[in-house]
Amino acid sequence: MAQAKKNLSKALASVDVVVEVLDARMPAASANPLFEELRKERQRPALKVLNKADLADPHVTEEWVRYFLDPTSLASALPIVGKSKQEARKIIQQCQRLAPHRTDAIKPLRLIVTGVPNVGKSTILNGLLGQAKAKAADEPAVTKRIARYEVSDQLIIYDSPGVMWPKVDTVETGLLLAVNNAIGVNAYNIEDAAIFLIQKMLERYPEALLDRYKIELEGIDAVAFIESIGDKRGMRSKGGYVDFERASQLVVTDYRHGRFGRVSLQIVNDLI
Repeated sequence: MAQAKKNLSKALASVDVVVEVLDARMPAASANPLFEELRKERQRPALKVLNKADLADPHVTEEWVRYFLDPTSLASALPIVGKSKQEARKIIQQCQRLAPHRTDAIKPLRLIVTGVPNVGKSTILNGLLGQAKAKAADEPAVTKRIARYEVSDQLIIYDSPGVMWPKVDTVETGLLLAVNNAIGVNAYNIEDAAIFLIQKMLERYPEALLDRYKIELEGIDAVAFIESIGDKRGMRSKGGYVDFERASQLVVTDYRHGRFGRVSLQIVNDLI
């Protein structure tokens, strides 16, 4: 972690704007505190890219955009749904507003794209690079783990590796990261993740569960709901009991693939 912090700090000395890619369904949980700490130390503006916005509740996403808007620290947010040229232009235009002094070949706009694993950082980066034959170049002040791409005379992009912080601050943040596949499978229990997911869905999007599984929700809790899914799908162990682990994996997979519709597991009020 100390080496990653050192590498990122060096890279930030060479850039104008930090583009941090977040999962729109859990923006705060997918934000690495290290990125925010270092960019403020270097006094660099930040664009929070709310990736996978097409999977998130649009009303909740609007609230997150307002939350991240901070003129005092030059921060803003932008919902993104993919790697199209149009979406990439939105990112670049927003970054240009944050660094208006970097506009030409003499002073090209320099961005660094950051994000924790599995938030879609590579998708965003590929969209920004587009069809330009970007070339990686050595940079004396940047370690080999951080790539540098000369996209055009007006744009240079640095790509930092996905970095997690050393200790997750709360159990809920850890479960959000688990449900959204941002941490390895050996770091969490799939049954705990599924129970957490269904609890959130029952609280905020019960109709989505009803549409997906056609199971009566009256008086049911998360554990009973998952057991009902396992029973309905014939997921049974050798002893004839419902295979709770398989049913748990099913609901988490359905969520990750967007089969619940547009839902957000984290809202701004969760931080209050």
